[in-house]
Amino acid sequence: MKASAFFVAALLAVSGNLPSRVSSMQIQASGDVATPGAIELSEKARLSDAALAAHVQADAYMVGAAWLRPSLQVEQQRQKAGLLFDLDSVRRQALKDGQDELATLSQSLGAWLQAMPVTGRQVALLDPRAVEVTPMENRPVAEGDTLYYPTRPATIQVVGAVAQRCELPFVALRDARDYLKACPTLVVADADSIFVIQPDGRVFRQNVALWNRSAPMPLAPGAVIYVPIGEHRLHGVAPGLNNELAAFLATQPIAIPESAR
Repeated sequence: MKASAFFVAALLAVSGNLPSRVSSMQIQASGDVATPGAIELSEKARLSDAALAAHVQADAYMVGAAWLRPSLQVEQQRQKAGLLFDLDSVRRQALKDGQDELATLSQSLGAWLQAMPVTGRQVALLDPRAVEVTPMENRPVAEGDTLYYPTRPATIQVVGAVAQRCELPFVALRDARDYLKACPTLVVADADSIFVIQPDGRVFRQNVALWNRSAPMPLAPGAVIYVPIGEHRLHGVAPGLNNELAAFLATQPIAIPESAR
């Protein structure tokens, strides 16, 4: 009898040390998914767990999927503030130097940038099955993260040092620089290179002049071409502006879900 009582007491002691429930967290799923909204997951959940729980639709555009993380928003907010400061510095210097076109462009880019949300986007493989079998890509998710799966767009955009921002029909296998023919660049544009921002958030610099021309670079639907300002016009004022602006544009998904605004 004494042994039985001791056994029961031992069980109670052990059970008292166990957690009353498994810790959990919530992430958000949006876009072309079967279960949009909040999804509850284990605190140790990874991208594959979140993506599979969202039940991504078969026609979702995986190349344009976005992982939006509150933990990255503070740094991206600093990045945005720095860009706005640099663009205003370029504008003020251009006015002093009588470069009216550059001053107007800098002001226009600043207003456009100001309206962009800080998303916290992190580049990642987000195809549910692909990430599940790729351990290096299957990273932990955190409370408040959003997985966004857009539908496939039919256009690309040309922005930056252009007469007017253009949205052009996507043409399969068309080289990035060929889209510039339909979207005239400004005199202050860099004549030697462009930035290609693919819809997965990756950024590439492509040389486009006759003397340094890179290999053709086909775009994916939803890609953005950023035509940079001529580097010699930024020297001494904001030499890193083009690279930093292209990097910030890459944080903008094809369409922004309400949860990221």
